Amino acid sequence: MITALVSSVLGIVGGLVPDIFKEIRDSREHARELERMDRTAEIQLKMLERQTDGKLAEIEAGVAVEEMRAFRAQMTSIYKQQAPTGIRWVDGFNALIRPATAAALMCLFVFIAGAYAWSMIGAIDLSIPDDWGRLAQALWGSMVGEAIQAVLGYLFGFRSTAAVARMRNR
Repeated sequence: MITALVSSVLGIVGGLVPDIFKEIRDSREHARELERMDRTAEIQLKMLERQTDGKLAEIEAGVAVEEMRAFRAQMTSIYKQQAPTGIRWVDGFNALIRPATAAALMCLFVFIAGAYAWSMIGAIDLSIPDDWGRLAQALWGSMVGEAIQAVLGYLFGFRSTAAVARMRNR
């Protein structure tokens, strides 16, 4: 009887073992297939991102070129409109409008900056050495100082760029 029982159990186990091994092998193969699919999806996603980035760069380059063309056309039309008309008083007015406006703005700026500096000097006791530093910080760290620095920086930058452009044109 024990022999029959052992042989029955071995028969059942013997019949199940190949199925168990097959199931283990299939589950491993399925896991590998899922991993391959994930890797393939990642590679495709990266390729798609690169293609999209490339197309966006092309589009941006095209947009920049179109903007430059539009800007050039606008500047050309402005330049053509600035051509002398042949009417003396209109040409004279056109020649004076920019310098007069710039001079008026500079006078207004100097007046406002002077009033600001005068009020700052009056508010600080200059007999104390630390107040000199506070005065310099108050004047040059303010919007007045920033405006002066911006204008001077622009002028120096413009003049150096214009000098380089003149040297190239020779």
